[in-house]
Amino acid sequence: MGQQVKWPPKMKAPDSFRNPGLWCDFHRDHGHKTEDCIALRIEVNELFQKGHLREFLSEKAKAHLSKETAGKSKGAAPASPPRQDRVIHVISGGSEVSRRLLLCTDEISFTAKEQEKILAPHHDALVISLTVANCLVKRILVDNGSSTNIIFQTAYQDLGLEESTLTRKVTLLIVFSGEVKQTAGEVILPVYAEWVNMSTKFLVVDCQAAYNMILGRPWIHDMGAVPSTLHQMVKFPTPWGFRITRGDQENYRSCYQTTLKGKTKVL
Repeated sequence: MGQQVKWPPKMKAPDSFRNPGLWCDFHRDHGHKTEDCIALRIEVNELFQKGHLREFLSEKAKAHLSKETAGKSKGAAPASPPRQDRVIHVISGGSEVSRRLLLCTDEISFTAKEQEKILAPHHDALVISLTVANCLVKRILVDNGSSTNIIFQTAYQDLGLEESTLTRKVTLLIVFSGEVKQTAGEVILPVYAEWVNMSTKFLVVDCQAAYNMILGRPWIHDMGAVPSTLHQMVKFPTPWGFRITRGDQENYRSCYQTTLKGKTKVL
């Protein structure tokens, strides 16, 4: 398609930070797989919106895309916040990859001004609150280092979910101490974050923890999100522009103190 494609700039990360065994055909460089390239997903979606590549879509996908495009042209509103039946403050005591079309191609960046309301200096992790399964859940850790999304057993019960909702599938996880922990199963829950309501798979873990949930790389990547612990916020694209979910430093510090007491194990 030549010049109709907006080819990405050269990867900025130094070679030492990139995996030489992973190749991206879109960037024509190593660092990640082609199928995991967020820039490619964005560009393919842009081409779809311009009417290109439609011949590769199924009839159902064509109908869905046409409906989505028509709705956007009419000024369709973003998803409204779901109801919140309860608030979950504190708990006591390798996943499948899904796809979400990213409709905003502006670069995500952070400014010094966005740090003005932050308790600084700090080394705080990013802990946020989101609406999950119609409940406002606090103490959610956003963790780039986690290869999966996790919900702890007590938080799962506090959501008021039926046992039948849980898929009994055992997965082995390794905690920081090196201990191997079996999951109790997995569950798919709607997670609402500033105009985006996305079905998200969680592994259910039966152990004490300072957090209610951990949102790992699967959620971060599916949202096209960029978390910043320094700025205490996570930014992500939507069809209506970028949105921000801010961290709660006081909640994090409370979680940290709980962990230091030796009463919990954080995955």
